[in-house]
Amino acid sequence: MNLEDRYRRIVAWYPKEHRASHEEEMVAVLLSAAAPGRVRPSARETFDLLRGAFTIRFRRAVGPVSRRHWHAAFSLAALLAPICLLVLEVGRVSIYAEDALRDANMDPEVTLKTLAVSLPYGLIAFLAWRNSRKAAAAVAWGWTVLYAGLVASPPTLGLSPIYVMWDGVLFAGWGFGNVLLFVLPACLAAVMLTFAPSSGPGPLGTRRLAGWTAVLLASVVAWPQIPLPEAGYLPLLVVAVAAVVAVRSPVGRRAVFILLPLTGVTLGWLRWVDDPTNLPVVAALSVAVLAATAWLARTGTIASSPANVSRAARGVRDGRR
Repeated sequence: MNLEDRYRRIVAWYPKEHRASHEEEMVAVLLSAAAPGRVRPSARETFDLLRGAFTIRFRRAVGPVSRRHWHAAFSLAALLAPICLLVLEVGRVSIYAEDALRDANMDPEVTLKTLAVSLPYGLIAFLAWRNSRKAAAAVAWGWTVLYAGLVASPPTLGLSPIYVMWDGVLFAGWGFGNVLLFVLPACLAAVMLTFAPSSGPGPLGTRRLAGWTAVLLASVVAWPQIPLPEAGYLPLLVVAVAAVVAVRSPVGRRAVFILLPLTGVTLGWLRWVDDPTNLPVVAALSVAVLAATAWLARTGTIASSPANVSRAARGVRDGRR
């Protein structure tokens, strides 16, 4: 590999559009300034080139166009959060209902309590869907406080909606680990609704979001009824397909990133939150992601705003003069 090829490998860190306009000029300048006989870029050249590449990428990440994407993505993620929690609770209802149908000794109260837990998430999602963000956030915070009290209640009171299977016996779950695993997602959803600039399906569209929600709900209801061990992966398969479709768009990629704290806790790759000593780490990661993305969303501009369109047109006109 000669010096030119090595320069081009470093320049490849720049955005594609920037390379299309400036790559040949950059490489020509670098080669003309290089001493005869050199076969590798110097450390200073490498550092300067990489610093320029990341500077341009960062500016684009927080630029007006990207901020509009963050605005739409955070609003969409704030709606998806209660929908995801609704789907998870409906999945628990389906599992308990299937157990009750197979076992006559199973107390139907378990299914009814779990169904009652899912209803507030449906109300929160409906309010967010209608762009009643403040009302959705108020209900979400109220439910989070009430849910924490129910989950943390002693088993003797029979108020906890969380149940754990042990040696074939289902009993009310209790403890700090359950409070984290079940209440932390509700808290994260409430935080997202609080800091979202708005809510609603946004660019995804009402019909498309309704379709994906229906498919996901159907998968979590259907898989306990399917007598195959692989059926348990059906909801995860639907989520994976939805994520693959989402990352094809700028708004979708950002929405997936914003939902990482919530999906991390609910899907299990942060199950070490059972340990109370790890709570500060989980909280710090969640706050960092949500704070940064909320700032980007709230400092962005809405593309459809007439004032923004007029301002952009004036800028283009003034630039031509």
